[in-house]
Amino acid sequence: MDAIILFKNIFEMIFGIKKMKGFENKLIVNESKFSKIDKFIFISVIEGLITTICSMIILIYIGFEINKTIIISILLFFLPLIVNYLWQDIFFEKRKKKKELLFPEFLLEASVFCDENSLIKNIEKMSEIELPLLKKDFMRADIEIKNGSSISDALNRMKELNNSRIFNRIIGIFLQCYESGTEMSSILKETAEDLMENNAIFKEQQAVMLVTKYTLLLSSALIVPSLLGIIIGLVTGFNFGFSEGFEIGLSNIERQEIFSYAVLGTTIYVIQFALISSFFLALQEGNKKQFWVYAILIVPIALICFFLAQTMG
Repeated sequence: MDAIILFKNIFEMIFGIKKMKGFENKLIVNESKFSKIDKFIFISVIEGLITTICSMIILIYIGFEINKTIIISILLFFLPLIVNYLWQDIFFEKRKKKKELLFPEFLLEASVFCDENSLIKNIEKMSEIELPLLKKDFMRADIEIKNGSSISDALNRMKELNNSRIFNRIIGIFLQCYESGTEMSSILKETAEDLMENNAIFKEQQAVMLVTKYTLLLSSALIVPSLLGIIIGLVTGFNFGFSEGFEIGLSNIERQEIFSYAVLGTTIYVIQFALISSFFLALQEGNKKQFWVYAILIVPIALICFFLAQTMG
């Protein structure tokens, strides 16, 4: 447990207590098996140790240099932590977007009964609306109120957990109506209609950008690497010694050396193109951390296509 506390303190120093708390909120909303940041660090450390030990055994078995083996194994210790963090963060963002798309339907249903009861009763009824993702948030708030929390504390906790602009807007309406005694029915209907319009615009934008997304995916992962690989394969088949004896141009060895540099440069270009495409795809989805998911998928596929195409050229 001392190791867990040490890692937690290090992460708090690097990222700040506020960001650590925000990540723990994501674990709660995701209903993760980790549930608490301490458990998340504990599982990640165990997975990191297993990864380190396995990598050391494999690298030593294949005859890798001991210094490089140690460095690579130490770096791989942090791999499970990074993967687990990215998974939780990306899952949270996707879940949040799904909730935001469900809000219009949720608000329309809530507007039917929201003026008939107190806000406490309304929250209880909202926790029974059959829209699973939003239902769980209001169930959590309902449980907190029944356990002694005030309405404002429970709703503000919901805002904090979800970290969403739309959540902030909806909860703000609930609190404003609760404090002023205003009827919510008409306000919720207007808000639902406004959100429906926004969702319609968002879906239109997604449809337009879908073509761009798949064009970028295909070109960066398959088309460009394959074409470049075929060209290199064709050039590799040329006989570099055909001009020997004419005493013109470069020697055969010099030409082969320049060609090897050209192949290296092309390989680097393929990787760069894959990384840049991953970045733009992540921007398109509105989540920069999605870059790592695309990069992990696109870069290996692009390199495999590039090297396979060379054998076909």
